[in-house]
This record gives sequence, structure tokens and C-alpha cells, in this order.
Amino acid sequence: MNGRETMKRREDSGYPKIGIYAGLGTSHSWLWFMEIFDRMGLHDVRFLTEAHLKKDGLNSMDVVAVSGGDTFAIARGLGPRGAKTLRGFIENGGLYIGSCAGAYLPLHSSKEDLSLFNFVPARIANLARILPKAQRLKEKFCTAYGCAFIFHPVREAVQVATNGFKPFSKTRSFHAPLYGGPPMIAKEPAQILATYSGFTDQTVFLVDEQLAAETVLGKAAVIRQKMGKGYLHLYGPHFEHPRFTVANQCLKDAMLWDLSNNRTRSRDRWLNQTPISGQMCRDLLRNIKREISHSRITAVSLETLPVRWTIGNKVYETAKIREFIEPVWKRILRLERQNQMVIKPGQYDQLMRHAMETTAVLRQAKRGIKDGLDTVQLAKRMFAELNRVATLFLEIYFRTQRSLHRRRHP
Repeated sequence: MNGRETMKRREDSGYPKIGIYAGLGTSHSWLWFMEIFDRMGLHDVRFLTEAHLKKDGLNSMDVVAVSGGDTFAIARGLGPRGAKTLRGFIENGGLYIGSCAGAYLPLHSSKEDLSLFNFVPARIANLARILPKAQRLKEKFCTAYGCAFIFHPVREAVQVATNGFKPFSKTRSFHAPLYGGPPMIAKEPAQILATYSGFTDQTVFLVDEQLAAETVLGKAAVIRQKMGKGYLHLYGPHFEHPRFTVANQCLKDAMLWDLSNNRTRSRDRWLNQTPISGQMCRDLLRNIKREISHSRITAVSLETLPVRWTIGNKVYETAKIREFIEPVWKRILRLERQNQMVIKPGQYDQLMRHAMETTAVLRQAKRGIKDGLDTVQLAKRMFAELNRVATLFLEIYFRTQRSLHRRRHP
């Protein structure tokens, strides 16, 4: 079966089964993968933690997607068992999609933890022994890398050019946002699906423009690497960012092109459960909506306060809080219109418990900031709770969409 037939079969059957990594080390950008898969009608989605990758959570997956965050923390969280599971998943026909931190993870490295994931023989161009001078955004400019530094020459939208061949044959040039992802140097030119071809009016230069051009332009923006029966797709820019629809479509085309047809998939037994509907559904959604609204209101008020937190190798502003809340809010409204939910036993209570804890920690952080206290530890708890609430609710949402699709198309 060729790539075109594979794409048609996947779209017709509701596949692929996609696992989005939302575990230790991730930032809010895993929600961008969620957003575009939802928009594309790919609802067979699960949200994975490091515990899933250390066990058997990839056994029924076709795809695992890893987005931005702290690459070192992701590698530490997964550890040797996670690296072994991921390697086996790809070699047995799975597809790994890595964006930004997820692209750095499987590149060649000699550093502790990262060396467990030496899956792709490519290196990065933004590595320096002597750190260049930062012109702006010093807090986001660089990350220590042993005795050297990974530095980020530019941010925001850049121009990328494809090689013109399948699966990137529809569009030759377009924009995609860069938020710390790597410009890559591939061992074999055939691995390169797209290169950085230029800057845009939206590009923000963190270093001298000439140095930025030398570091980024002409380097690989997207690499495709075969590994056993499977593939890795590594994206320096965030092709999954929801505002960049051409890049989104390229990511989807490449994903469907390289999916294996030979993987064994398990069915979701909870789809056989009768959905909650009517007044009971409205009551449960009202309770969820009320608590998310409390968090949402507090998050908006926090955005007026001049504070940011450094957690691991990442800097978080208060605006990042609503990056977790708004996707949930949007889908609560959708479930209200559908008036149906498929919920596992105990999942509603678990969601409400974490939602209330999120509101409490947000309010505590707000008081602490106003009192001039160090709130880094509170911020760690806050983002962990936000992440948990988002994954719990979105599990319900995606399971509901799969159930509705199954009943419409038996």
C-alpha cells in the first residue's frame, strides 16, 4: 500500500491512534497538538505521562507526539525504561513526532539522560562554547549544555521551504513559529523535508542578525528519519501551532504518509458505555464549568502582576496559565451543546478535586505575589495542577467525540 492509499485509509477509518506526551518536562505547547488534531477530526487521542512510557502505554498507539518544554526534564522523567520503550515503539512501526524540545530529545548527544535517546544521527547548529551577546529576551535566550550553551537566535514566525517531494509536495514555502527549537544539520540530505529559508516581519532577533542568519538559514527545519519499521519526524519550528494552518496540514500529511498499517491496536472498551446525557450531563458540566470559571477569573487577574517563574530550564509568565484553561473552557461549551459525555468511573470526582485544588493554588499564588513572597514552589504546583485538569477533562472530551463518531458511523 503506497502513501496516498495509506492516507485515504487512515482518514476514512478514524485512525491513527495518537498519544500526546503531557508528562514531566512539557510546557503548555502539547495543547497545540491537541488543538490541531481536534480540528482535523482525529479524535483517537490519549494523553501520556512518563509513567505510560515506562510501562506499556505505547502498545496500542500509532503515533506519539512530543512538543515543547524542557528537554532535559523530559529525558530525566522518561529515563532508561522510557527510552527503551520509545525505541521499541518506533522500531516496531510506530511514528514519533517531535517538535521543539521533542525534536532535541532524539538527536545525538553525549549528555547524561539525553544520551539514552540517540536515535537520529544529526546535530544542532545553535550550540556555542562562547555565548554570543543577547540583544533581547535574555531570560529566554539560552540554556546551559555541559560546558557549552544552546542559544536561540530568533523567535516568532520564520520562513521555511520544503524539498518539494512527498509528503511535503503541496506547498513549497510558508511560515512557522520558532520558540527555541533547533536548526539541525542532518547527516544525509535525503533526511531533510524542509529548511529555514528566511526571516519574516514577525521574526524577533535575540542576537545580531548576521549571526542569526549564519546559525539558522539553510539548516534543516524538519528531519525525517527511518528507524527499524518506523519513523521519526523532527520539527524545529512549531508546525503544530494552531494559528499556522499551512504548517499544520504539512504535519498531518507527513504523519499520515509514514504511518504503519501493521500495528496491533486495542479497542477502547469505554466506548461501549452508555453516554451520560440530559439533566445529569448538564449538572456535571455546570459543576465543572463553575470551578474552571473560578480559575479562569483568577488567572486573568494574575496577568496584571509583574512576575515570571523559572522552573527547570523554562521561564513561565502568568499569561501561560490561561494557555491551559482556555482550551478546556472552549470544549466545555462544546460538550454543553452536545449534551453528552463518556466518563470512566471515578473520573469526574478526580477532575473536580484537581480543579478545586487549581483554583486554591492560583489564589494562594496571587496573595503571595502581592505580599512580595517567593512563589516558585507554588508555581510548580499550579502548573502541575493545570496540566492534570487539562488532561483529565480532555480525556473525557476526546472519548466523547470518539463515541459520537462511532454511533454516527457504525
